Amino acid sequence: MTTARDPDWINDPVAKLRAWRDARPEVVAPVLPEGVSMTALAPDGGCPGGLVFAPPAAGDASGGSISVRGNAKADRLPVVYFHGGGFIVGSPWTHRIVTAWIAGETGAKVISAAYSLAPEQPFPAPARDAVAAVRRQLAGADRLRLMGDSAGGLVALWAFAGLSPEERARIDSVTLFYPGAGPGMAPAPGNPGHEADGLGPKSLAAYHRQLDPHGLIAGDPRFDPLTAGFPLPPRLVILGAGADPMLRDSEALAHRLQGRLILAPGQEHGFLGALPAGPALGLLRAALGLC
Repeated sequence: MTTARDPDWINDPVAKLRAWRDARPEVVAPVLPEGVSMTALAPDGGCPGGLVFAPPAAGDASGGSISVRGNAKADRLPVVYFHGGGFIVGSPWTHRIVTAWIAGETGAKVISAAYSLAPEQPFPAPARDAVAAVRRQLAGADRLRLMGDSAGGLVALWAFAGLSPEERARIDSVTLFYPGAGPGMAPAPGNPGHEADGLGPKSLAAYHRQLDPHGLIAGDPRFDPLTAGFPLPPRLVILGAGADPMLRDSEALAHRLQGRLILAPGQEHGFLGALPAGPALGLLRAALGLC
């Protein structure tokens, strides 16, 4: 049951839901890594804007925690990141705690791309924006890494699938954090208690109705990653949260797309918003291949 402070993810207007998301502690007062800079990325024609996070230069005495673990060359490839929010809330700004820490840990530039939100701009607008965002970055980089969390995980997969085969060959890897599988995923039974968190079956159905009012996604191999024919992303890693009612989405995507699933025991959906506290930083490093 919701409280006076909880949003009603099924019935509240999106303006109220967005205001609630923008007021969360990790948005208002995030703990960001030292030395990581943040600049605005302006829209360019049909390409969406966003935010760009740059790590400190190597050897910069100002601080930062640039990692040299793992494959340093691959780790430092530019990242295009897509934020979560059920396709109706969120922005590069609301998720800067995650993207800033990715930049600080990998030593890579992270482009947190904006994309169209429902219900004002339903599908296929967010998929089209995601492809445009990646193509914009491919114009200046030989190879990229794609990342995203929650709904943004599916947006990252749409971006990959919408590229040409030649462009896909320039995507080094795809890393997703507690992703949603979209309308093609059958509703989970027996978790109505999660509606207050926006993760129950009725809440998810409400997002999907606003995202895809014409039923374009489920069963289409261009858009539904659970359907045969959806292109397999390279070096796919999925970080799933053990206490997340959407864990079954992470498991289904890892199985169908032949990816590696890393389980975060006891963690809830969106736990990277606690960075760098608790186990969040170590789990992020594991998903990024840094430990």
